[in-house]
Amino acid sequence: MHSIRIYSKAGLRAYDAVVMRLLARHVWGCPSDLFVEHYRKHVTSNHADIGVGTGYCLDRCGFAAADPRLLLIDLQPNCLEYAARRLARYQPQMLVRDVLEPMPNISRRFDSVALAGVLHCLPGGMQHKARAFDTLRSLTHPGSKIFGYSLVTDATRRRRRSDVALRMLNRIRAVDNAGDRAGDLARELSSRFAECSVEQVGQMAFFSAVVQ
Repeated sequence: MHSIRIYSKAGLRAYDAVVMRLLARHVWGCPSDLFVEHYRKHVTSNHADIGVGTGYCLDRCGFAAADPRLLLIDLQPNCLEYAARRLARYQPQMLVRDVLEPMPNISRRFDSVALAGVLHCLPGGMQHKARAFDTLRSLTHPGSKIFGYSLVTDATRRRRRSDVALRMLNRIRAVDNAGDRAGDLARELSSRFAECSVEQVGQMAFFSAVVQ
């Protein structure tokens, strides 16, 4: 997956400033505090996080328990190491895994699973990307929350720089979301889960669902 190449050690040091603060607000039209609020609304103290990046939201969202059970899952070891250091106070476990491949069958399932900023990096159309939701089954139980966010290309009052940025990022294969639409994401979620919600803010689609 070409998109993980941007998560070099140098890239991770610059990620929060460039992506979470600059691009999010001024290009995607979605201030970074909304990402953290989305986590606060859905995260539990028994949580698995897929595509952890720098651990930005997990570092800020807070948990109801002082010692949450936290599993970090990513295909890029650099991300796992960076986020684990940042979140060391929670003593997270780590797992290197591709979200489109089967997950381990864990006896004690998680109450919440986040798939944040992952779908727009996966190849193919939304129907193919949504296979990621199927692999989460072995991590969840009925009533578990699934949530996250992803860049979409639905028409909004986008500024030209948003179009330019999306084309550039797709060209260099940092993302693969040229055909991603919020409506397609909503359909894939509703075909699998209950209580589904997709809310678009700027170019970002925030989603949540409950495992049946």
